[in-house]
Amino acid sequence: MSKKTSIYLIVLFFISSGVYFNSVFNKFAFDDVHIVENNPLVKKPLSFVGLFFKSEYGAQTDFAGVKIYRPLVMVSYLLTNVFFGNEPFWHHLGNVILQTVNVLIVFFLCRQLLVFFYKKDDFETEAFLCGLFFAVHPVHAEVVAGIVGRSEILAGLFCFVSFLFFVKHAEQTRNKNTELTPNKNLIPNLYYLIAILCFFLALLSKENSAALLGLIFFYEIFFNKKLSKSIIGFLGIFILWLIIKYFAIGGIFTGSERYFKEGLSVRVFTMSKALVFYIKLMFVPYPLNPDWGLSDVISVSQTFFEPFVILSFIILTAVFFLAYKNIKTNPVFSFSILWFFAFLFPVSNIIPIGDFIAERFLYIPSFGFCLFAGDLIHRNKKLLKIAPFILVIFSFITVKQNTIWKNNMSLWSYTTEKFPKNWRAFWELGKCYRTEKNADETIKYFKKSISLRETDLVLYDLAVELRKKGDCPSAIASLNKLIGIDGKNAKAYLERAKCYGNTGDYKAAVSDFQTAALLSPKDDNIFYETGRFYILRGDLSSAKNNFEKAVQLNGKNANAFVGLGVCFYQIKNFQKAKNYFSEALKIDPKNTEAMYNLIVVHILLGNKEKAKSLLEKYKNLNSDDPKIRQLEAGIL
Repeated sequence: MSKKTSIYLIVLFFISSGVYFNSVFNKFAFDDVHIVENNPLVKKPLSFVGLFFKSEYGAQTDFAGVKIYRPLVMVSYLLTNVFFGNEPFWHHLGNVILQTVNVLIVFFLCRQLLVFFYKKDDFETEAFLCGLFFAVHPVHAEVVAGIVGRSEILAGLFCFVSFLFFVKHAEQTRNKNTELTPNKNLIPNLYYLIAILCFFLALLSKENSAALLGLIFFYEIFFNKKLSKSIIGFLGIFILWLIIKYFAIGGIFTGSERYFKEGLSVRVFTMSKALVFYIKLMFVPYPLNPDWGLSDVISVSQTFFEPFVILSFIILTAVFFLAYKNIKTNPVFSFSILWFFAFLFPVSNIIPIGDFIAERFLYIPSFGFCLFAGDLIHRNKKLLKIAPFILVIFSFITVKQNTIWKNNMSLWSYTTEKFPKNWRAFWELGKCYRTEKNADETIKYFKKSISLRETDLVLYDLAVELRKKGDCPSAIASLNKLIGIDGKNAKAYLERAKCYGNTGDYKAAVSDFQTAALLSPKDDNIFYETGRFYILRGDLSSAKNNFEKAVQLNGKNANAFVGLGVCFYQIKNFQKAKNYFSEALKIDPKNTEAMYNLIVVHILLGNKEKAKSLLEKYKNLNSDDPKIRQLEAGIL
């Protein structure tokens, strides 16, 4: 390694880690919460192997029905948790380290490609410029500053390494007949093995890595002028991954149509505009949005004959035409276009993927832009003079963007301010205030979200908050709209049943409880809530039956055991009540309702020492409870 190369690598290391240094102090935000922070799979060291045979990607998500297979990413979260604890600092630091590694790999990949295209050496400066752009480009902020961006970073890492060694393998294979080394097949074969192994690891990190297979196919045809047998290994790995994925999650296509329910033609028309918008973001990365969704920036296009659709098709056609025409005269430009669009294809919504557009989708494709920029700037002295200013501006935006991802409140406050027509941003901001127990602000932002777009998710959350605040008529109105959208939503009927119960319409409540149970007969929570309803009405027999059904469905439902304990307490069978309350505490040691009732039962049974010991634990969990004095008096 030359001295110049070493200097370049050191500079890249410090710049890459420097622009993201402030992100390591961020908290969990957005999808980090259910995919990392609250995910039980991440918290179980014994689940290491099991992660390769699980469809669960998050603990709980508002977008049900999406099965995602990214076991390598989950293993990385698990290892972080095992060695450092499930603290956001270590997860963020992991992202920064991996991003820095990717920047260094990008340097070597760029240099290798330029050597191939120009048939000469000494491309360190071009590769350095490419690495700089990849290190500081603001569209990467979402990926690096958000912990769940780990999937993009790992997929990028293994795709970059895989293609680097594929190019090395291809070069060695072409030149092996002129080499006089005794082991002339050993090195190319080793390169090839590394290439296909990394392709497999990339697929285990994120499914969009499959685009590498298509990239290699067209790279061979357009730039090597023939399709070599090397692609067979990649095809075999791809098929193996599909088989493993199928048995792990029960399917191959795992997208969601929640955002994009329109037909194929509408998706093509709309995504043509999105692809042009992606190009724009590479050159002008402003404004940046954590959740573009179907926004006012890119609207759904129902026909080809919309001005922006026509213009987008013209731009894309021109780009593809220029790329094809310049394969021989400017291969770097042509390859950059190939790389960029090859890796955007999996997220083009030909098959709905659950998201419309997102900056994280540009992480791997952006290498094409960085390669093109590094080569173009080095060959143009005027551009070389202004490049430092561009890089400084990009760096400033990136550092600023990291602060936006500090926590959910800062993230969604920024988004609602910059993008006031984003329904999801207002919903998420409402959930932030819900966490802070600010009911008025929560309801305010939920209503704002619904005013922009009526969705079942927000209508449900609004109804829950309205019921808790005592406004059951408004909650019922919200749930009626929800049921009009989705008449098979068991949660909606369950929530409406609770509202009817609160307003005294018991007949309607019972009807909705029954409907909820019919729609989701294996949901133990429905039977638990039904049991609570009957307890409040004094129907202990019906309550007991529902609590028992809940326990049958889920033996870990601590609240159902508490309900059974209350039933036996009401008929003064304190011994059985004690057993059920004790069982609830075994399942959930911090269940304050079970703990309180068990203290009362111990007092009634004369077990005052046990009651006293348990009361100390209760005080630690619920020190402000005014009933503590009554319990203390009962023990004395």
